[in-house]
Amino acid sequence: MLSKAKINLGLKVLFKRPDNYHEINSIMLKINWGDDILFEPIETKKFELISQNELQNDRKKLYNEVSEIGDYTKNILYKTYTLSKTENSKVPGVRIHLTKRIPPGGGLGGGSSNAASLLSFLFAKPDLNTSMNLVEIASKVGADVPFFLKEGSAIASGIGEILDDIEISQGYGVLAIPTFTINTAESFKNLNLTLQNNPTPNMCNILSDDLKLLLKNADWAELKDKLVNDFESYAFRIYPKLKSLKEDFNSLGCSYASMTGTGSCIYGLVKDFEAQKEVYDSMVLKYPFYQFIKFTF
Repeated sequence: MLSKAKINLGLKVLFKRPDNYHEINSIMLKINWGDDILFEPIETKKFELISQNELQNDRKKLYNEVSEIGDYTKNILYKTYTLSKTENSKVPGVRIHLTKRIPPGGGLGGGSSNAASLLSFLFAKPDLNTSMNLVEIASKVGADVPFFLKEGSAIASGIGEILDDIEISQGYGVLAIPTFTINTAESFKNLNLTLQNNPTPNMCNILSDDLKLLLKNADWAELKDKLVNDFESYAFRIYPKLKSLKEDFNSLGCSYASMTGTGSCIYGLVKDFEAQKEVYDSMVLKYPFYQFIKFTF
């Protein structure tokens, strides 16, 4: 099965919470590209990981460090399995075959997507009851994991676990995967947000009816000044090449371009398949050492 990557349309970080997490607002949607993942039930309480690493550059090494040839106990899949056993001792043992394409440190949610796929497999049988529902378990694994349990797109708030459905028209895009990663902890630290106990009224109501209509009608060009990723200013300052990537997407006619998550991946949205091909071909020529992906959502 395909363990899909995600992109963020805008990412607003509101404040830091006492538990050291951050309150966010973002629109999250899955794209038709990601990792291949297959599960086999095996002997109870046993976990096995078999990987095919298709990542490039330093990202290949980063994944190998938490794969079966490194220390897989640091892998989010192992952490997910361990937590699942705590919730229900009857969960089956599992052998995971993973073809890893979604890069770590890219803002695409690859680990969270894999974790959600594993949870869906482990708790597929109705008799595997737990003291928590699946979304609660997913939230303990990681902030983005609940989103990947859902079908379709969502407005994410809280730390990413509060999800409201949103209708978004089909779209076409090109994803740029640079050779370098961005440290998530450093990105949040740079925001220097104040500590706050509770959100103020209406803080999470970020989308007007007009903006929802733009998303429904695929008016991507109208989003440029309305949906902004708060992490871009820091990322562009330490990696000016990311700013150039976004500017090139815009100059090639993309209706909307943005960094996704905390970076470092940048994407551009276009109106149709023909425009997608033109942007893709141009970017591949200009940035021969980066990886580019054509995607739809």
